[in-house]
Formats: sequence, C-alpha cells, structure tokens
Amino acid sequence: MECPTLLHGGYGEHNIQGIGDKHVPLIHNVMNTDFVVDVSDQATNNLNMIFNTEIGKNFLIEKKNFDPNFVSRLPEFGFSAIANILASIKLAKYMDLNSDDAIITVATDGADLYMSELNKTIADFKNNYDETVCAELFGQHLSGVSTDNMLELSHMDKKRIFNLGYFTWVEQQGVSLEEFEKRKDQKFWNSHYDYMLSLDNQIKEFNNM
Repeated sequence: MECPTLLHGGYGEHNIQGIGDKHVPLIHNVMNTDFVVDVSDQATNNLNMIFNTEIGKNFLIEKKNFDPNFVSRLPEFGFSAIANILASIKLAKYMDLNSDDAIITVATDGADLYMSELNKTIADFKNNYDETVCAELFGQHLSGVSTDNMLELSHMDKKRIFNLGYFTWVEQQGVSLEEFEKRKDQKFWNSHYDYMLSLDNQIKEFNNM
C-alpha cells in the first residue's frame, strides 16, 4: 500500500522486502491477473512481531484461543508470506467466499530472515509493547481486515498495468519490443511453462545416467 504501482500507478517506499518498487516485473503474467490487492507494511511488521514474541504468542493462545501447535508454526511466515495471507483474506471477503471455498497462496519466506526488522518494530513501541498493544494490532491488522485498497481488473486495467512495464524493460533494460509484446498472449506463458517442465525432465534424465 505504501508503493501502489499496480493499483494506481503510485510510488513510494515499503518494507515488504523482496517485492520490487515502482515497476512491473517481466515475469508477471499481467493479462491473466484478475485482482490487485494492496497490503500495508505496517500490517506485516506488526503481525510479524505478534507471531515471533512471547508476549504475542501468549496473547494468541490465552486470549484468542489459538492452538499452541499452530502458534508455534507462525514463525514460518515472513513478511511476504504474511502479505500473501492478508491479501487472500481481503480477496475472500470481497468475493463473499465461505467455508466451502478455498484460496491457495504461497508462504514464500520465514520470519528468520527478518530478525533485525523484528527488533526495529519492538523498539518502535519504546517498552510499551504488551498484551493490550497485541490486542489493538490484532484487531487492526488481522480480524479487522477490510476490502479497501484493492481493484478487480477490467481488460483495460490489465492493458494499463502491462504497458507500465514498457518503460522499465524496453526503454531502460533493452528488451526488444517484440519480446515484450509476446507476454500479452497466454500462449507465451503456456509455452514457457512447458519449457520449464522440459528442464525438469532433462534433469531427471541426467541424474539417471
């Protein structure tokens, strides 16, 4: 949300590390994207703190009745994983999904990558981090997740986002216009997927030699 490039061509800086700022990745299949869902790095920072401190874990177990075994696994979620989970919750609410539906997302990283960031977040509270703070942050960033800062993409929205990539990849990085434009067609991505599978087969054949 602090750098809403895909949402409305915005700019800025954010702390969800590993997600590029102010450009459309070349490997993003834009024309097959149905939603843009923005998540604040304040949410990922603060939920990371709850998931990885004794104060936070005790709050989840004792006040929110989370299973201790589940809570013990929350450090498996890093900033990007938390962002993916929050985006999934927002999408589920927007689409009026229920317990008969499922959204599949990816836990791309673990909290062990962000120990220095965790210490920064704790320091921001200047020794005032306690159960009450956990309750406020949990309510704001998890149970209170809303459908703000998201967009269901029309065909024109997809073209707009696709065209943003031209300035990075053609003008700045030297990708040919022909190679850039190919990515509009789903056949390109299907072919790319088949090529990746062929590499897997070649690796298996090599290992069996």
